Amino acid sequence: MALKPKASKRESLRGSLKFDDSDVDLSHRVDSFSDISKKLFLKRFKEEDLYSIMEKIGLVKHLKNMGFKSLITEIDVDDAGINYLKLYWDEKTHAKQLIDLRVSELTFSPDRKYFPQSGKILPYNMVMIEWLSAKNPMKEFDGHRPQLPGQANPGLGVLRFCFRVLYIIAKLVFKDGFIDIPNHMHGAIMYSKKFKFFDPIHEGIIRAIIRDLEGYSLSDISWGILTETIMDLEKNKPVAYAPGPQIHYVSRRMKKYFKSKKYINTYKFYYKKKKYNIDYEEMIKRKEAIIQFKEIEDL
Repeated sequence: MALKPKASKRESLRGSLKFDDSDVDLSHRVDSFSDISKKLFLKRFKEEDLYSIMEKIGLVKHLKNMGFKSLITEIDVDDAGINYLKLYWDEKTHAKQLIDLRVSELTFSPDRKYFPQSGKILPYNMVMIEWLSAKNPMKEFDGHRPQLPGQANPGLGVLRFCFRVLYIIAKLVFKDGFIDIPNHMHGAIMYSKKFKFFDPIHEGIIRAIIRDLEGYSLSDISWGILTETIMDLEKNKPVAYAPGPQIHYVSRRMKKYFKSKKYINTYKFYYKKKKYNIDYEEMIKRKEAIIQFKEIEDL
């Protein structure tokens, strides 16, 4: 899984995982306003802390079982406040990079329209996923797992582990959750296993698309969006993917929003209302025409 980087998601923006993190002992790591704390991942974690988390949730074992025996962790923080976590095998080179995770801290202030008329709306403290890629340098794309639009390399099958790492981190730094804005429909579908769109209308739409096109692959759906061959039968026009914030909640306060009557009722209304289909043969024709002139990873 590797998507082409775009502008900072903070600029674009201006059911939770069960995991027992009681054995992740980072009590020695204390937040500080010193220069030392600024060099830590989210001002708290050293490289060995993050490796320990990855080891405890099974990510290290998963990668070693794939043949990546010698793993190296690297962290950094740039002047814009973007926190980098990179995982390599054997040596710190681009060719040997497996995972590239970039996050920042974000105060998320939703529009009042998502809440009841009365009551005060407090902002949410979030971990923003600025960029996440995982690539397998020892494999090439094949018919079983074809290249997705915007994807440069085959993935590692580690998305679920990455979500667990982020969940633990968000809990330990007392965040309400983590947030992402996928650039492609297939990214939103992949994230939908653990994330929900903050907008219940968007959530209803994507779940309806997944329901109605369950017989098609993730690649088919992604290309269907790009080729405008997935139809909204109610409107009788092609579906256009509109990127929006997807949330994995951590705090009880943010969970309360997604469990609210207003959110659930709006989601259910659009999920039941929307109907979709795909013109598969036309999608294939348009796809073949596109890849004659453009690289798939650049889409």
